[in-house]
Amino acid sequence: MKNFLLLADKIRDLQNICKIVSNLKSQIIEKLPYYGHDALFLKNNEITTGLLNNVTEIKIYLITGDLLFFHSEQGNFVDTIHENISEQLKDIVTKYGLNMPEIKTRLTNLRTEDLSYYLAFARKANRSLELFRMKLREHFTQVHLWPHGFDFSVEWFKGKNDQQIGIGISPGHDQYGSPYLCVNPYPFDENVTKEVLPVGIWHTDGWNGIKLEWKELENKQEQEISMQIFDLFGIAKRNFE
Repeated sequence: MKNFLLLADKIRDLQNICKIVSNLKSQIIEKLPYYGHDALFLKNNEITTGLLNNVTEIKIYLITGDLLFFHSEQGNFVDTIHENISEQLKDIVTKYGLNMPEIKTRLTNLRTEDLSYYLAFARKANRSLELFRMKLREHFTQVHLWPHGFDFSVEWFKGKNDQQIGIGISPGHDQYGSPYLCVNPYPFDENVTKEVLPVGIWHTDGWNGIKLEWKELENKQEQEISMQIFDLFGIAKRNFE
């Protein structure tokens, strides 16, 4: 299994493009609960907005690096590996009456090897959360991909007093360079940290919940990973007892 220590660095350019795609999505559809209008999805080797208003879809095919802006059965493509991404996207956005988001950093062409490196991680993380999600009951979200942190997550809601648990897999960031799983009950009761964890640690520095390094999961099958996530989720639910 590959070492994902530098994954966050390898996907930064892809993440910047996804932030733009997310912004365009939020221009096209109405606001959704839990900021769903900003969220993206991983489906069939691609990062996608999903079909918006039954007319439009924006997606990046991670095997080839092609970005597709599909509207009313017409395709508009950007080759993110070879073309000037900013200019090509601006032309498409203007064509459909949308506003090109402000870009704080220059959009850099993607590299096929980096996309492949990320896809191996993303497939397993997304599938594991999808399998875990199928074990949930009551109220919960889809598995979202959030452009800001580039983490996959599903949110479970208890249904009273704004109690919820966020379950996510992060590719790493400035604070933590390597990928990890987090299970975050909210509002957080510190007494729950007395619960013994089968794996991982209680984390209370900056955010509160359970933290488990992805390297402890990455060599397992998705079904086994999902079961382990569900076990940690069960412990996190005791936060509300």
